[in-house]
Amino acid sequence: MELECPGFIRNPETWTTEDTRAYETNTVWLGLPLLLLMENAGRAVADAVECVLGDVRNRKVVVYAGKGGNGGDAIVAARHLALRGADVTVYLLYDPKLVEHRDAALNLQHLQRLKTVKIVHLDDPRDYSPQEADALIDGILGIGVRGKLREPVASALAAFNASKGLRVAVDIPTGLDPDTGKAVEGTARVDITVTMGTLKPGLLADEAKPYVGQVLVADIGMPRDAYIYAGPGDVAARIPRRPRDAYKGGNGKVLSVGGSYHYFGAPFYMASAALYAGADLSFLAAPEDVARSAATANPGIIPVPLKGDIITREHVKDLVEEARHVNAVAIGPGLGTAEETKQAVAEFLEAIRGKPTVIDADALKAVAELRPKLWPEAVLTPHRGEARMLAGHDGEPQELAAEIAKTYGATVIVKAPKPPGDVICGPDGRCRFNMTGHPAMAVGGTGDVLTGITAGFLARRAALSKSLEPLNIAAAAAWTSGRAGELAVEEKGDNITAIDVLNKVQAAIREAYSLISGGG
Repeated sequence: MELECPGFIRNPETWTTEDTRAYETNTVWLGLPLLLLMENAGRAVADAVECVLGDVRNRKVVVYAGKGGNGGDAIVAARHLALRGADVTVYLLYDPKLVEHRDAALNLQHLQRLKTVKIVHLDDPRDYSPQEADALIDGILGIGVRGKLREPVASALAAFNASKGLRVAVDIPTGLDPDTGKAVEGTARVDITVTMGTLKPGLLADEAKPYVGQVLVADIGMPRDAYIYAGPGDVAARIPRRPRDAYKGGNGKVLSVGGSYHYFGAPFYMASAALYAGADLSFLAAPEDVARSAATANPGIIPVPLKGDIITREHVKDLVEEARHVNAVAIGPGLGTAEETKQAVAEFLEAIRGKPTVIDADALKAVAELRPKLWPEAVLTPHRGEARMLAGHDGEPQELAAEIAKTYGATVIVKAPKPPGDVICGPDGRCRFNMTGHPAMAVGGTGDVLTGITAGFLARRAALSKSLEPLNIAAAAAWTSGRAGELAVEEKGDNITAIDVLNKVQAAIREAYSLISGGG
């Protein structure tokens, strides 16, 4: 019979590790410190122990704490249990100087001042031995750790698993993959898992059942805004860093398609933004003069010159061949509205069905008129007027975004001023919002920058064989574009241009990475 413990979430959502990292960082960006979340997490673990044991006064509790955020949660739990009268011993698996999570270190410093908690650090992992305790807490490794268990973790877990008493895991049993439920040799086997904020997919897997026991989901106070609104966590947690064995092209390749004899700047912004978003290679397929002009302005752009002044159906075969060799496509800025160009857009989109593709500007006109069948990894980026055109009527941004996503079967970013800000919706009905940006961005070219960022982000995930998550990646791109605009305004005032926004894209991404929460 399962326990009924008050204060825990009854109908929790399920988040992946990536989601959790993203929304934790968004929480910090919103001004709520991780230290507070850690306090709430540790208290919840203590509550769970008390729920099972009843009065914990004079009960023996043994806590195993690692050096990351998971260990910090366990240390807080130790403090709360000691406050309630328990006889608490904390085994630190690492020298206190090696505790790498700032908030965990702060809580450890406080615990070290208390006389009511015994703290032990064993230099030799062989000294770990089974314990006779009323409760044992696994706070060794958290959700970000994968692979074979090393020392001193392996020996500590062997002692933990052989001990007698209620065994409790903090967030996830050490050794269990939180996303898949796969367990490595020596994984912690617990009676209760107190997981934070939401369920993790791995906790629900059949193969995880021998390890997780009963799962209690603790409300640690993470605000809804952290996952409804885009934030830096969506960049830092979802846009992968370059691997150590990186090679040219391995971090993503983008093909941008755009430009005509009237429009030279738009395709330049698009193709450049893909590079600034971190794609290794950015190809620009455009009429000859446009392609060469862009490559002259930014030598990082690889031109794919097309004969003529506009893109026509004669170019589709070559465009499809170019698209085969890249991870994502962006199309639209500067194409113009010639009928033969619209036909070329429709044919091209049909031929590359399923490939991550960002559709903007003049390509949206072709989509609205010819209605090619799209797919969830296609991201439409209309402004309010283009959204009205796609929907066939006016409406509020959220209404338009949801309808367009469902009608076209694609992901949609409707660019809108605050409030409500940009609205990002997927064909499954899920929507998110973005509040970064500035009225000064209402100038030509800034939308083309967003298009390139979105394609660059999609390409980076695709190149590393990660699930595309188009809704969340579109949200990350919207945040980045808007934040780049804000940084441009901070430096230059209200009279900025698209080039100013483009030149701040890397700074916005760097800022996001600097905020990623530490520990595990």
